[in-house]
Amino acid sequence: MSTEYMKVLKSQLSHGLEFEKKYIASTINKMLRVELGMVKKEIKQVMSTLVDFEKRYKMNSDKFYEKFNAGELGDDREYIKWYAYKDTYNKLTERSKEIERVVNV
Repeated sequence: MSTEYMKVLKSQLSHGLEFEKKYIASTINKMLRVELGMVKKEIKQVMSTLVDFEKRYKMNSDKFYEKFNAGELGDDREYIKWYAYKDTYNKLTERSKEIERVVNV
């Protein structure tokens, strides 16, 4: 969302009538709920791939991520893929938590 949208929303929320504020808040809440659902779906898909890597290499993804970041595993192509999936998982999980903090789930 652009900065201009944010400025307009902020202005409307600070100057609008009470019913307008409730409408805007309700609409944003609904949009965030939809986004949360999509993020959780992505998390499940990424997690499925992480489980495959964990089974193949007999190591959990957190431990792998720690070792890879420490330079203990080298730069095998499959490790780079695993790292990318784990990094994506971490970012999606953080997005999910961020949305959940403001949305009444």
